[in-house]
Amino acid sequence: LFGGRRAVVIGTFMCGLFVFLAIFAKYSETLTPVPLLVMLFIMGILVGGPNNIITSAVAADLASHPSVKGNAKSLGTVTGLINGTGAITASIGLLAIGPLQQSYGWGAVWYYLMFCTFTGTALMGTKIWSELCE
Repeated sequence: LFGGRRAVVIGTFMCGLFVFLAIFAKYSETLTPVPLLVMLFIMGILVGGPNNIITSAVAADLASHPSVKGNAKSLGTVTGLINGTGAITASIGLLAIGPLQQSYGWGAVWYYLMFCTFTGTALMGTKIWSELCE
């Protein structure tokens, strides 16, 4: 379906996530638990998929790079740095959720996550566009 265009897959997942976050921002206070749990499950897939694509794609791309070829230790170090950087960035972003929720309610949390999703997708925009134009 996507022909190996990883950035397009990530962009598609992130756009889907943005839609679900918008629904959550508007209706999370009024929906019953079952639809909320189903939506959270789908959003987990939409977040986890791009994360797994990014980390595995970087490892695969690095494995074929001449400077790392044949050196498993270097490849492992770079892959660990990428995963660690993502985890640290995510944890810093999550520090804003408590104060946001206390001051402005859960709607503000969903809008914050929408902003983060949009920003991350926009930063990949040039890569997504180049893959679409191939």
